[in-house]
Amino acid sequence: MTDKQKIIFCGDVKGHFKFLFTKIENINKKNGPFEFLLCVGDFFGENNIQLEPYKNGMKNIVVPTYIIGPNREKDLKYYPDIDGYEICQNLTYLGRRGLYVATSGLKIAYISGIESNKTECKEVCFQKNDVVSVKNACLKGQPSYRGVDILLSSPWPKGITDLDPNKPDFKFHGSELVAWLAAQIKPRYHISALENIHYERPPYRNHSLDESGIEIATRFIALGPVGNNEKKKWLYALNLTPIDRIRLSELVMKTTDETSSPYLKHLLQDELTETKTTQFFYDMKSKSNKRTKNSDYSYKKLKTEFDQAKCWFCLSSPEVSKHLVISVGTEVYVALARGGLVEDHMLISPITHHQSLSVLPINILKEMELYKNAIKTYFANTNRVPVFFERNYKTSHCQLQAVPIHENQASVIKEMFEEIAESYNFKIEELPLHTDLQQIAKAGVLYFYVELPDGRLLYYRIKKNFPLNFGREVLACDRILDVNHRSDWRDCQMNKDEETELAIRIRTQFKPYDVDN
Repeated sequence: MTDKQKIIFCGDVKGHFKFLFTKIENINKKNGPFEFLLCVGDFFGENNIQLEPYKNGMKNIVVPTYIIGPNREKDLKYYPDIDGYEICQNLTYLGRRGLYVATSGLKIAYISGIESNKTECKEVCFQKNDVVSVKNACLKGQPSYRGVDILLSSPWPKGITDLDPNKPDFKFHGSELVAWLAAQIKPRYHISALENIHYERPPYRNHSLDESGIEIATRFIALGPVGNNEKKKWLYALNLTPIDRIRLSELVMKTTDETSSPYLKHLLQDELTETKTTQFFYDMKSKSNKRTKNSDYSYKKLKTEFDQAKCWFCLSSPEVSKHLVISVGTEVYVALARGGLVEDHMLISPITHHQSLSVLPINILKEMELYKNAIKTYFANTNRVPVFFERNYKTSHCQLQAVPIHENQASVIKEMFEEIAESYNFKIEELPLHTDLQQIAKAGVLYFYVELPDGRLLYYRIKKNFPLNFGREVLACDRILDVNHRSDWRDCQMNKDEETELAIRIRTQFKPYDVDN
C-alpha cells in the first residue's frame, strides 16, 4: 500500500444512486483504484428505489462509500441507530459524530446533521456536546497535534467566506458549532454541501493559540448536488498522504493564494459553553460585517507591497526551489513544476522579478522564445508537443507553464479549453492572427493565456472568481492526459528527495536540447 490515498468526495446525492455509482465506476476504471467515496449533504431523496439493486446484490458499489447522518427528519427512517453500520456491501453509515481512522492512517472527522437552534433538539440536530466530543476524539493521545486529514459536515461553517479575496456574494446558512470544530481540529480538507453551491475557498492558515508555531492550512470545499442541471461541480477527487506520514516542513508549506483564517481567534479556547458561545463568533447580523481595530480577532491585513526576497520564483530568492531548476540562461530559467501533471511539466520564468508575460522586456521575451523552441524539440523526440499557458491572476511572478501532450491529442486542445471554460460560465477567445499578448493585455490586466501546439493563441481577460486550476484541469481531462486526479498540484507533491532525483534525470535528458548547445 502506498502512502498516497485516492479519495473522491460528492455532494447531495438525493437518491440518485444509479447515476452516482455508475459515474464512480467509470472514474475508478480510468483513474483508480480509489480508497473511498465520502458523501456529504442529503444522501437519500424522495424516492430511493434505485438503492434496492445494490442492497439485494444485483449491482455492486465498486468504491467503498461512507455517508454521514440525516439533515431532515423524514430521512431518519433510512439510517440505523448503529454507528459504522453497513447498509449494503461497500455502503457504510459512519454515525452521528466521531473520528474514523483508516488502515492507511488517514484521519476523517465527521459530524452528522444540522446545528440545533437551541429551542428544540431534533434527532437530526447536533449540539455543543457533539462537536466537543469530535474534538476530544481527534486530540486524544496527541501531545503534538497536527490536525486531521478531512472534516465532513453537511452544513457550512459560519463565516467561511470571510477574508476570501474573491468576495463571493452568495448567501448560505452557516453553523457556528461547525466553525468552532474546524478551528479546533484544523482539517487539511473540510467538505460540506446542502447549499446547492460549488465553492472552493482559497486555503487559509489556521490559528496557533500561543502564536509560537506555524499551523497547517485548511482548504474548504462545498459541492453541489449530484448531476445538477446547472453543471455545478459535485465531485472532487484528490491524492492525499495521511497527515502523520508527511514531513512537517511539507505540511506547513505556504501557497501563493493563502489567506488568514476566517475564524475568530477566540474559537481556539478549549471550553465551549452556552454563556460564552456568542463571544466566540463575530456578529453576523452586522450589515458591514467588518472587523474593527478594537476587535479581539488577531488579524493583520495582508501586505499588498511585493517583497522580492520572499518570491517563490525569483532565482535569487531564498524561497525558490533551486533543486527543481533544469537550465539557467542569461535572463530566463527553466524548472520543473512542483506537483506537475507529468514528470517533465516545466515552468519558464524570468530570473529577475516580472509580474507577467504581458510586461516582459524584449530581451527577456527573445530568450524565452529560445527556451520554448528548445522545449518543443525536446518533447518532439518522444512524439509530444507542448501546450504553453500562463495565469496572470493571484500570482506574483511570471510563470509560463509548458505541458507536453501526445501529438495525436493536439487537435482537441482548443475544443477542450472552450468546453471547460463554458462549464465555468466564461468564454475563452482565439486571438486574431498576428496579434500578440502585449498588444491586448496592458500592465495590471488580469488574464489567462494559452499557446496551442499549432501556433494559435487563446485569451481570456479575468474579471473575478477565476478557477485557479483551469489550465491544469483542461489538460488533465479524459480526452487529453487522462489524469483528472492531478488537476491540483497540491495533490501531486513529492518530497524533496524525490523531486531532486526527478530533476536530475530530466536535466540530463534535456541537456542535448538546451539553448547553450
